[in-house]
Amino acid sequence: MFGIRFIKTRPIDYVLLFRSGKIRKQGAGLNFFYYAPSSTLVIVPADTRDALFIFKENTLDFQELDIQGQVTYRVLDPQKLASLLDFTVDVKGKYLGDGIEKLDLRMTNLIQVAIREKFRSLNLADALTAASSLAEPVLERLRQNPALKELGIEVLDFAILKISPTPEIARALEAASRENLLKNADDAVYQRRNFAVEQERKIKENELQTQIAVEEKNRTIRETQMNAEIAVQEKQKLVEEAKMDSVQVVERKKAEIETQKLASLVDQEKRKKDLVEYQTQNLLQFSKARGQATREELAAFKELSPEIVEILALGSMDSSKIISRAVRDLAKNAEKIGNLNLSPELMSLLINKEKGK
Repeated sequence: MFGIRFIKTRPIDYVLLFRSGKIRKQGAGLNFFYYAPSSTLVIVPADTRDALFIFKENTLDFQELDIQGQVTYRVLDPQKLASLLDFTVDVKGKYLGDGIEKLDLRMTNLIQVAIREKFRSLNLADALTAASSLAEPVLERLRQNPALKELGIEVLDFAILKISPTPEIARALEAASRENLLKNADDAVYQRRNFAVEQERKIKENELQTQIAVEEKNRTIRETQMNAEIAVQEKQKLVEEAKMDSVQVVERKKAEIETQKLASLVDQEKRKKDLVEYQTQNLLQFSKARGQATREELAAFKELSPEIVEILALGSMDSSKIISRAVRDLAKNAEKIGNLNLSPELMSLLINKEKGK
């Protein structure tokens, strides 16, 4: 309405709004209203793009090949690219300029130049199998290309998808390959037959060698068995001799043990006899000494009067025994005593003394 338009872009679109030759708005994924009669919209794709290419090249031996591939790139500086190529769009967002076509064409031309230098040094057979070996050098050359840097383009990946010859060369190669395959098949048949004959001969030789080895093994087994039987017999003989020697040794040991037991018993009885004799002599000497001591003690009392002896005997007694002896003497002369009073304290003292014993 009245020339006012609204534009809505994707995040992968870098939009530039020009008015009077100057940039009024720029950025990725912008949405805005603008006055169409006096404005110019430029949309530069800022996403990762895949550009397919196909062209023809000649090899070292002047054979023509079709080369197909793909290059992946992205725009690092949309403003610089917009100043070099035309990415103008209409009010509906459709491209009016030829920036996309020219960018893909320039990319294809650079790739063709880079590949041509490599192909000029390869013959047909090598060129048909050079796809994997050419990818890395071409990719490195594209990344270092000053024209792409000037455009603000970064090459991310490069791949050669197919290298194919012309139909005539392809049929010739197929025929040569077919003949080689048939020849290889014939050689394989002959080799298989020769191999079968050789294997049959080896099998028969192996069978003979196996029979000889089996007979040799059987002979070795029989000799081993005989040697084993002889060894067993010798071992049994040695075992019997060892058993007899062991029995003799055991008998000798038993005899020695019995002799030692008898000698020990005899020695023990002799010691008992000596002990009894020594004990008897000690008892006799002890009795003699005791009697001599008693006689000497009695001899000392022989010259003393009975009263002194009694006083000495009483002196060795304690008070309770003395009181008990006095009571006993009183009891002997009971008919001469009229009354006798014993205090309870005295009786308790005598009883406690008796219990204390």
